[in-house]
Amino acid sequence: MRAKLPTSSISAFLLPPRTHPPLAPSQLHHQVPTHSSFLTSPTGRALSTNPLLHKAKSHKGGKQESKRTVTANAAKAAGIDPFDFVGYDAAIAHAHEALKDELARIRAGGRDLEGIEGVRVALGKGNVSGKGEANGGLNGGGSGKEEVVRVRDVASVVARGRNVGVLVGEKEHLKPVHNALLMSSLNLSPTHSPGTDPLTITIPIPPTTAESRAGAKALASRKGEECLFQLREARGAQRKRHRSMELGRLVGPDDLRRALKEMETRNEGALAEVKKMVERCRKGLEG
Repeated sequence: MRAKLPTSSISAFLLPPRTHPPLAPSQLHHQVPTHSSFLTSPTGRALSTNPLLHKAKSHKGGKQESKRTVTANAAKAAGIDPFDFVGYDAAIAHAHEALKDELARIRAGGRDLEGIEGVRVALGKGNVSGKGEANGGLNGGGSGKEEVVRVRDVASVVARGRNVGVLVGEKEHLKPVHNALLMSSLNLSPTHSPGTDPLTITIPIPPTTAESRAGAKALASRKGEECLFQLREARGAQRKRHRSMELGRLVGPDDLRRALKEMETRNEGALAEVKKMVERCRKGLEG
């Protein structure tokens, strides 16, 4: 037995669709579309087609970006630049120049110019004899006490072929420097020629031996390690500067990342240059 449909449903299908009276031509041009339109379903109900309501977009991220931009502009105005490596480059150049000078002083004959410069020299103050002693050193030329200095303070040490020359600045310092070199633990044999060069002490370099060559190489490696330590100190100072910028939000993360990469590139180049300098010195000592 067939089920009967409700009378209202049957009426909805049997009734003809609603029609609107035709519009005049003038009304077609002046009809203004509304924001929302309605469609009629087969049942006669009006269906709304209003656009969906979306949640308002938060402006919190925009405020943060704006704050970062203002901070970056303020840092730029204050002269804060993460790509400023002037101080770092100067420290690298200073370390390389110091290493170059140190390596130039090393000789395969076992004569370390720095060791000669570091010899202690005792210089007498004033007149320690005659009237000075009788007056107890008061107003008579000094108290008779000795002043201890280094050879580098009163003379210049230079390499001259197979010899080392010690150029004394003042004549009264010639004998104290000569005696200090002779009595030092470096096993030196200083000579003095008053007729040819009255203010120069000559130290002959003994023939090169395997022991002296090995000692010179070890000294070159030690000087290279000292230079590497200076470079690590310079890198730490530059990294600390970048860290302060990061904590203070003075620069953007992208700029800071690029600056750190640039710093590491410079550091690797500086370390490689030290290695080359030491290797050249060691090869020169072999010849």
